[in-house]
Amino acid sequence: MTTILGRAPGSTLQEPVFAVDGWAGNAVDDLGVEWWVTKEEGWSSAPPLRLSLVDRPERDGTFDSPSYRGPRVVTLEGSAVAPDRSTKEYAKDRLAAVLNDGALLLPLVVTEPHLTRQSLVRLSAETKISDRKNGVFDFSLQMTAPDPLRYSAALNAASCSLPTSSGGVTFPLTFPLDFGQGSSGGRLQLENRGSVPTWPVWRIAGPCTDPVVINPETGEQLAFGLTVQSGEVLVVDTDARTVLLQGTASRRSFLLPDSEWFALRPGSNRIGFRAAQTEPAARLTAEWRDAWT
Repeated sequence: MTTILGRAPGSTLQEPVFAVDGWAGNAVDDLGVEWWVTKEEGWSSAPPLRLSLVDRPERDGTFDSPSYRGPRVVTLEGSAVAPDRSTKEYAKDRLAAVLNDGALLLPLVVTEPHLTRQSLVRLSAETKISDRKNGVFDFSLQMTAPDPLRYSAALNAASCSLPTSSGGVTFPLTFPLDFGQGSSGGRLQLENRGSVPTWPVWRIAGPCTDPVVINPETGEQLAFGLTVQSGEVLVVDTDARTVLLQGTASRRSFLLPDSEWFALRPGSNRIGFRAAQTEPAARLTAEWRDAWT
């Protein structure tokens, strides 16, 4: 491997490294251009709050209401150092093409000293380029993540079958639930290593009749009045609030009235899986990313 300006292409200049759409800040690209990020706003800090307070008529103060997070806006400013003037022009073109397709949300992956996290972003302001001298120019890149949370770059996954022996819950239900000591399957222990709740995707593989995914500690559950046939998969996206059979056919109308969407809280989450009858091939798979503000 050859080195240019004393640094190998693909090497890290400093952390954090910001990578999006084939470009990386605080790294050396394949042309030997050093991309230095000298100022970052919006990634390390918490996203803005959105309040909808209404003034109390003829009285001090406002009526209280919940606060929500606004979108995360990330701005990166810095300097690019190219080995020669011609390479500098190529580097400008490369930067101008980053997030050029406004229809796509693409992952901004940030490698920090302690974690690698990501958010889905799109360009939200014009990319600014300002020449300095020889092979150097300054730049500014702004992108917005509609979902303000920062997620682990790695996707977590775990799965289990239905309970296969006696035990199980007793009626009437009391919380926290106990699924019995004699059964195997029907349980997941999911760890959210982040600092805020994260919304999982549940995949229920058939054959399975009237499946239920439940948090036995809180009683929150997603229960479905349908049969998932052998070879079929019911995909439940708790963030998008969708229930799709084979990825296309909506089955949200089969969600039973006592169901509620629930997230994985920070730390350990005990999850139960049950159905109207035991089918050895039935399986529940959880997919989730750890989440931070």
